[in-house]
Parts: sequence; structure tokens; C-alpha cells
Amino acid sequence: MTQRLTYHLESTNSLSDRQHGFREGKSVNTAINELLRKIKTARRDGKHVLVLSIDIKGAFDNLQHRAILKSLDASACPSNINRLFHSLLQNRKVTLLTPKVGPRRIKSKAALKVRAVARPCGTS
Repeated sequence: MTQRLTYHLESTNSLSDRQHGFREGKSVNTAINELLRKIKTARRDGKHVLVLSIDIKGAFDNLQHRAILKSLDASACPSNINRLFHSLLQNRKVTLLTPKVGPRRIKSKAALKVRAVARPCGTS
């Protein structure tokens, strides 16, 4: 599913050249190499360099389903991929089995939180 979406985004040039994560042929290493090249060029040209690095913990894991679906709706994403994501992300519930409370259904708010909640006790 994500491969279909990524293929669509790549083939329609919908991703920024500055995005290195989740892209074929790009990685943390290519991002660092690009940053170092820009720093060397700026220093060579006598310009000042300021680098700000921000890592938002769990940013990808905590994306709200509504935000994902809204972005897909606003894009030129093919309708079959759009419908697939809508089907996956809308009205999802998870059943939790706890020793004291028993089965309990909760509504999922973020895609990857579901995986963490659904994992059997004692595993990581």
C-alpha cells in the first residue's frame, strides 16, 4: 500500500528533492552529504552557516488519521489508493485484553499506535 503511494508521489514529482526519508536511493547518509556540501560551499563563498536540527520524537507514529486523509483528498492521488487509505484509517478499533478489565474496544487515533497497543504482553 505504501509502495503504491510512494510510486505515485515519485512518478508525479510530488516529493521535495530535500526529502530523504522513505525514498528510493536516499537515506540519512545522502541528507548528511548534501548538508556538508552546502556548508562547504557557503564557507568557500565567505557566507555564514547556521544549522538547526529538530527531531520530533514519534512524529511519524502519531500522525492523526484525519490529517493524512485530508492531505490525500487534497492531492491528485489516484482514487483507488485514496479509497484504500480511507478504508484503512477510518473508524478503526482495537480490542485490548487485560487481566483485570477483560476485553475492551477503543478507537484508534494514530496508525502506528494501534500496532503498539495490539502487541502481546511481554514483547517489545
